Amino acid sequence: MAVVDGPDPELVAALAAPVAGKAENRLDEVPPEVKPAQQVKKTRAVVRTKPTRRLEPGDLVCAVCGEGNAPTRNFCSRCGEGLADAGVVREKWWRRLFRSRKRHAAGTRPGQKGTREHRAWLTALSFRRIRAVALVLAILLTVAFAVYPPLRATVRDNAVALYRKVAPRLEPVRPIAVTSAAGLPDHEPEKMWDTYNNTYWSATMGATRPKVTFRFDDSYLVRSIIMYSGADDAFTANGRPSIIKLTYNTGRTENVLPQDTSRQQTIELKNTTLVSSITMEVLDVYTGSEQPTVAICEVEFFALK
Repeated sequence: MAVVDGPDPELVAALAAPVAGKAENRLDEVPPEVKPAQQVKKTRAVVRTKPTRRLEPGDLVCAVCGEGNAPTRNFCSRCGEGLADAGVVREKWWRRLFRSRKRHAAGTRPGQKGTREHRAWLTALSFRRIRAVALVLAILLTVAFAVYPPLRATVRDNAVALYRKVAPRLEPVRPIAVTSAAGLPDHEPEKMWDTYNNTYWSATMGATRPKVTFRFDDSYLVRSIIMYSGADDAFTANGRPSIIKLTYNTGRTENVLPQDTSRQQTIELKNTTLVSSITMEVLDVYTGSEQPTVAICEVEFFALK
């Protein structure tokens, strides 16, 4: 096999392309001027969301992402955009109205004795001490309430009394005894509180005014009376009370004016406190057509409980 020392002339002739024309030297020519292209600003897909920190007056809110930045920053801490167009957080108008500027005397420092900060610190310290003392007293009272029955009874009674003042509730109170020196046969004073409207108390109206005394098993705040006036079977024949004087065991008295009706009527009382007995004295009557008497079917007392 023959060894070729140089390139194959036939291969070189096949690969070489003939050049037509004459070569020119243009190194001395000046290239043409080209206008600068407009700068294309790079954009990023940034989504505006809520700030990750609590906004304070003076903070800069990024116009691109909505992040709140400290007033000393020049670029957003979240997206890196410049804060030249950022919005400034303004203080609420009502806060500006009530805000007072802190002024310190010459030679003083914030928190130094005599300044507002020092007085605020003393106030906070006093409040903490009062709170600690109140907590200790609450613990002691709770322990005493748990182990000392008389204290529980006192607290319960006071709480009930306070509740009665805030949300009073009237409940019926029945007397344990009724006494009277006046009363016609079969119409004793007990008929006034036997819960029946077809029975009644009746007494003669004369020089001595009839009285009836009601006694209770305890002292009550009596506030009203429900009365059925007159005789059930002879309403117009007998007299009906028109003026009744109420005398309490405390010494207080008041006059009430019942209506001339056989229906139920409520009489509000004003001078009662804690009473254990009430005396009803008939001062005047609506005159009956047949007999000089006074009659009352039923009397019910209501007290705060």
